[in-house]
Amino acid sequence: MEFKNIELEDREIFDKYFSMKKYMGSECTFTNLFVWQKCYDIRWAEANGALFIKVRRKEFTFVLPPFVGKEGDLSDVLASLSSYFAGQPFEIRGIYEDMLPLLQERLPSSTEFVEDRDNWDYIYLRENLASLSGRKYHAKKNHANAFRKEHPDYEFSLLTKDDVEECIEFADAWCEKKEPGADELRCEFCALEKALRNLENLSIKGAVIRIDGKIQAFAVGEKLNPETAVIHFEKANPEIRGLYAVINQDFCAGVWTDVTYINREEDMGIEGLRKAKESYRPEFMVKKYSALISAKR
Repeated sequence: MEFKNIELEDREIFDKYFSMKKYMGSECTFTNLFVWQKCYDIRWAEANGALFIKVRRKEFTFVLPPFVGKEGDLSDVLASLSSYFAGQPFEIRGIYEDMLPLLQERLPSSTEFVEDRDNWDYIYLRENLASLSGRKYHAKKNHANAFRKEHPDYEFSLLTKDDVEECIEFADAWCEKKEPGADELRCEFCALEKALRNLENLSIKGAVIRIDGKIQAFAVGEKLNPETAVIHFEKANPEIRGLYAVINQDFCAGVWTDVTYINREEDMGIEGLRKAKESYRPEFMVKKYSALISAKR
């Protein structure tokens, strides 16, 4: 099994495996893996009728659960994975609940499955994010209304290739203001820039908000499955009250009109981010688990 870089021409292979079932996890898109591959040294391989994804975060290497095609057999696929690691311990992350019993059946009995709460995805009803109706969204709606009162002439429009350079400049400045030199933010900027520069080669849609002709917020996402859109990136000027609420609301209301759910990805265990995502009242979470395979098969 030979792992290799992800290239644009590989997209058809990834889409084939990701379309075989209704995946709800944010990592199950070609875009996500393609734009983050430099940051996390993401590599892929295809063998025994399955797609394998290997990831390295700092000193840790792990694999996602293999995406098994119609011709593949999970037991054989796991055996090939174990063979690749030559009997050495390896970790599987991003295991969904429906896959847990399948892996528990086939992996060594000593394998421990652990909840990976920091990487659970937040899933919202699109209608709720688009309308901000009801008492539970009262504070959000107040912020959005305050923005619209202060900036009645703001412009919301779809992201086009003509907006790309200004969005990149805005995101770069946003990173520097947030925390100059922070590795994680620069890594995100690298992924965001790659997504924007490949706007016309990927299945992504975006939107921008301009105030006095200048971009002050933008968002980028794509269809995850026929019922769900995933928001990959969202940036707004933090000094403008209500702007984050408005870009989120307008993006859901004006762009993703044909989906039921919005996946806003994980919080990575960051306290402020978790609080913000929970404040939008998710409909449910995509739970994920990790497993350390320490025994030889």
